[in-house]
Formats: sequence, C-alpha cells, structure tokens
Amino acid sequence: MEKSRQLPVIEPHMPNMSATIGSHGKRKWVYQDITKGQWATRRNIVIAVLIVFYLVAPFIKINGNPFVLFDLVSRRFSFFGHTFLATDLYLLALLLVMSVLALFWFSAMFGRLWCGWACPQTVYLEGIFYRVERWIEGNPRQRKELDNGPHDDAYWTRKIFKHGIFWLVATAMSLSFTAYFIGPEASYEMFWTFGAAHPTAMAVAVFITAISYFNFAWFREQFCHFLCPYARIQSVFLDEHSLIVGYDQSRGEPRGNLRPKDPTPKGDCVACNRCVQVCPMGIDIRNGLQLECIQCTACIDACDVVMAKVNRPLGLIRYDSLAGIEHKKHRLVRPRVILYLAVFVLLGAMFTYRLSAREIVDFAVVRPAGTPYLMQEDGNVRNMLQMHFTNTDARTRTVTVKLESPIPAQLMVLGEPIELVPGERIKAEAFIMVPKDQIKSSATPMEFKLMDGATEIGTASAKFLGPVYTGHHDDDDHDKDEKQGHNEH
Repeated sequence: MEKSRQLPVIEPHMPNMSATIGSHGKRKWVYQDITKGQWATRRNIVIAVLIVFYLVAPFIKINGNPFVLFDLVSRRFSFFGHTFLATDLYLLALLLVMSVLALFWFSAMFGRLWCGWACPQTVYLEGIFYRVERWIEGNPRQRKELDNGPHDDAYWTRKIFKHGIFWLVATAMSLSFTAYFIGPEASYEMFWTFGAAHPTAMAVAVFITAISYFNFAWFREQFCHFLCPYARIQSVFLDEHSLIVGYDQSRGEPRGNLRPKDPTPKGDCVACNRCVQVCPMGIDIRNGLQLECIQCTACIDACDVVMAKVNRPLGLIRYDSLAGIEHKKHRLVRPRVILYLAVFVLLGAMFTYRLSAREIVDFAVVRPAGTPYLMQEDGNVRNMLQMHFTNTDARTRTVTVKLESPIPAQLMVLGEPIELVPGERIKAEAFIMVPKDQIKSSATPMEFKLMDGATEIGTASAKFLGPVYTGHHDDDDHDKDEKQGHNEH
C-alpha cells in the first residue's frame, strides 16, 4: 500500500465516552474512509433517490395539488395531493399520530435503520458533503495531514474551494426548504430578486443556509451524538429481537493478528480496525450497541472484505438482532410489533374514511340571531340565512346555490355566483321568500345544493320558519302573526 493511502492510527476510547471527544474534552475529528460492498451499493442507491426526492418534492403535483406544502400564512397544508385547512386539524393530528406509530413499529423491527439510510442529516452528509470533501482533500491520511500541516497557499486554496461548494449546496438546500412553505415558484422568485419578493421568506432562507452550512461543514456527527432526540429514546423502542448492526463477540474474541505458527487461540477478528476507520460516527462497533451507531452498515462491508482475505466466514459484523448475534432464537412477530401495527391500521382506516368523506367545498347554512321571519308587504314571508363556503380544493371554484323545497320558494344569495380561491372562506347573506298562503308548517325543511356549473359538490339543509296559513288571516292580522312567530320560535 502506498504511503499516501495509509490510514490514520485509531485512538482507543472508552465505551462509555463519546468516540469524538478526547480525554481532555477536545473534539476528535472523524476522518472516515470508504469501502465497497453489497450494503454500500444498496445504500448509495437509496441515498441518491432520497436526495432527488428531498430537492424536487415541492415541485411534484398530484391532480393539480402540491405533493407537499406547508402554507403557514394561508393556514393551508398539502400532503400527497390532498389539501388540509385549519378546520382539518383533526386529520392532521391523526396523520401525526400515525407517523409516530410508524416510527415505533419501524424501530421495533429495524432499529435505527432510518438514521443511517433515510435521515436528511445522513443523506446529505454521505451523498454530497463527504464526497465533495474527498474529491478536494483526498483520502483520510491526506485530509489529516492537510489539517495538521502548515496553513500555506495549498491549504487555503483547497479549504476555500471546498467551503465555497459547501455554501452553494447549503443555498440550494435552503431554497428547497423554503419551497416546502411558500411553493417553488415563490422560492426562486425570492432568490432572483434578492428578497425584494417575499422578504420574510428570504430572511428564513439565509438563516437556513447558515445553519445548514455550519452543520454539514463543521458540526456533522456531533448532531447525532448530542442533539438528535431519537438517539436518546431509541432504547424505548428496541428489544433483543430488533434488528441492529452488531459484532459477534463469541466468534471474534480474542482478537489479534493471525500468524500460522502462533499457538495462542484467536478469534476471527484480526484487529485491523477497518470497522472503525469506515465508521462516520467514529465508534468501535466491537464495544457493543452504542447510542452513536446509526446502522449505516459500512462496518459490515469493511469486515466482510477482511474476512474474505483471511478465509473466514463472512458476517462477523452483521445486520442481525441481539438474540441472533448471541445465537438465540430470533422472533420477528412479537406483542409490541403487533400492537403498533394494529393501532396504525385502525387509525389509517379512520383517516382514509374521513378523508374520502370530505367535501371539495365545505358548505354550511346557519340562521343568524334575531327575528326568525318577517312578513313582507307583498304577502311573502322572508327568512334570512348565512351561507359559509370553504374551498378545500387546490383550484378556484365558481359556485352557485340551488334550492330544493317542498313548497314554492324563491332563493336569493347576495354576490352569486361566488368565486372561491383555494383555501378561501366566504360568508354570504341569503334570503328565502315564500308566499304566506303556501306555508303548511311552522318549520319547513329545505335542501340547498352547492353547484359548480352543472356539478353538485356539496349539500346543506335548513328549516324555513313562518306562520301556518289557515285561510283566516288578512293584512290586519300582521301583528298577531308576528307575535305568534316570536312565541313559537
């Protein structure tokens, strides 16, 4: 092996201490090496797909609706092509609880696989920032020598070039992030006008750019070690049957170099430290399950390469349950897994039913406080109503209201036809006039149909209130009828 490809010596650390903090409390920088193997190939494919998804998700539309959008100003949210308003908070709450249950189930089954394969922190670090760093500064030995060597022109040229690319990537990430809240068109309009359009969103974008740059250029694995809440609560979800990345201690110990004439019994671990050299968290998987492990599986590929070279079976480090690593029976189906899945399916059915039962335009008819009806000089009885419209669709709707009544009645809705932009709520005054000699009941049920052109998109009901016609009333009985209407209603 060439001298430039020699890997740095791994400093030992205690299992109960952070692998990236030295004995004097100073941070130890992780100079991660790369390895090839079946897990690395699968993971690279997943990371590439997720990077594309995270960046383009705001641009995706389903039936004209955004795939995902958090419009906080308009209090409108879009998920999977469905638009939710503030009145749909119960649906959003169901979706949140389902997400938490999915995390419980996934963790109980697969451990922290999310952290190493799908978390945006890991995806961007492994997929972009680490690759840029290796391209500019070289292998682990070269990067360490550059950091510890003289800060000459070559040092500053590489550092400025690298951090310039880091800032550009962080800027693209912030534009994608703001697009989740204001839409992609507004996000890029904000960028090209330097904040003249959407100044508040521009301020947020600058802040996100700075935070992203700081995180991916310097903080890195420290976020997973010290800030990520999931790492702190993973022990609640895991049991001995959850899948983890683990080291088979019974097979690997005692570790040491394999020499043909050495009579000392040795395990399969040759103490090459490759599992530590490729770990992005800087930990030693041989110390057992650790909070910092994100199950990226890099150590599995690195160990398998070494095992193949020394003619030992693969899988000294493998993706298995703690029970499996200890050569016990592994149980895939167990009570907590069944419970999480059952509650998730139940809530999913409730969510699907409520979502399918939602009307495109939320339509309601209410009676305002005051006189229940008025007698007009033309012989008609008049009721005043309020009609409430909320457009939950992603496109503008122009609506009218059609009245279906068992008695002759005339409906007048002020401002009709009514144009409803997405997410808009409108209240309109409406009047119903009925000839008094046609009133057969003091409370006549009536149906209102909300029409978008010739298509019915909503219904509502209300009762028409008025005096019952007996044939003995005349114009001089007006006051008596009015009084009767008040007393009865």
